[in-house]
Amino acid sequence: MEQKTNHVFKEEQIDWTGLAKAGIDKKRLEEDGNLDLLLQGKETDTLPLRLKTPVIDLAMDATLRIVENLEGRQIMEINGINREKQ
Repeated sequence: MEQKTNHVFKEEQIDWTGLAKAGIDKKRLEEDGNLDLLLQGKETDTLPLRLKTPVIDLAMDATLRIVENLEGRQIMEINGINREKQ
């Protein structure tokens, strides 16, 4: 019997190469169980993130969620966690 998933998004819809360049690792998300949450359209657990671009190096705790932008493309929404409010 095939297991039914509640995925709203498909893995192949996500730009994993672009996310990896920014410091978001698909394999790590798979290992900690957060990839399933993302594909279901849910927010991940709090994760330590290190986002890197040619001009930015940002370390923070955040949750992630896949959303559609105005053009209908799936993008990663990053919600920083304010430690002072925890």
